[in-house]
Amino acid sequence: MARFWPILVFIAVFVFVWLQPEKPQPVSNVPAISSPQRIISLAPSITETLFAIDAGDRVIAVTDYCQYPAKVKNLPKVGGYLDPNLEQIVRLQTDMVILLKRQHALKKQLQQLGIQTLSIDNSSLAGIRNSIRDIAAALDKSAKAEILLNDFDRRLESIQQKVAGHPQPNVLLAIAHSSNTHYLDKVYIAGQQDFYNDLLSFTGAKNVYQGKQLRVPALSTEGLLRLNPQIIVDIFPDAGVYSPDISELRQQWQRLDQIDAVRNNQLHIIQADYAVIPGPRIIQLAEQLARIFHPQLDWDSHD
Repeated sequence: MARFWPILVFIAVFVFVWLQPEKPQPVSNVPAISSPQRIISLAPSITETLFAIDAGDRVIAVTDYCQYPAKVKNLPKVGGYLDPNLEQIVRLQTDMVILLKRQHALKKQLQQLGIQTLSIDNSSLAGIRNSIRDIAAALDKSAKAEILLNDFDRRLESIQQKVAGHPQPNVLLAIAHSSNTHYLDKVYIAGQQDFYNDLLSFTGAKNVYQGKQLRVPALSTEGLLRLNPQIIVDIFPDAGVYSPDISELRQQWQRLDQIDAVRNNQLHIIQADYAVIPGPRIIQLAEQLARIFHPQLDWDSHD
């Protein structure tokens, strides 16, 4: 069983965009446009943010992988993260392209074409918040962004208050895997340097993987057994392009019954699309994870 959109695209972005060495940002000679009106988004998280701050009416094109909100499916497409269609971008006469910070080469190309750019970094939870503010500031939507972020912070603080003082389970968070017919061959997991690790910390859990060098470690079956997590969260969204066989996925994990999480029925599969998009809806994933890690708490109260 292989994972297709969006998780393979997500991994590609992690490896080829977020994990590239940090480089000095090129100095732009493109005249700045005040409050741009014709925006192209080059990431699903950026698209989601634009609509969340009520700037969706300015979006004229998105990537092939932007699916939320539903109305973006009818917008022109300009390729993907790794293969943007520059001719289409120029043809659409945009006055700003918003992209991810580590897309250095693409940013340089756009600036050489005289196109204004805005780069954002949403590879951490703080980065997600900052990216919302940065996009809003560029579009004169700061007031709307603050309303959005106040709600985000309130919900996150509520989680932290509820889980404070409770034992923190060791969690393995899987974001992709390859497999043969019956067994998992390789599992890609959240490391210590991304927003998933931040979410584990905020929701009262510990990342079972403590290595510092790899952001997206790839583990064999033996590696999974060595880590022996108490809880496994497998993020496996279905965007309609590919319908996953969840029963087969569960069977593959259940064959690893030497792992405490599997033996104790603590395998949790999350299919929501927001689970792979580091945008405003990531707070929904935080709330879902907190309930998984601390089911004994009263999550329906609003104290």
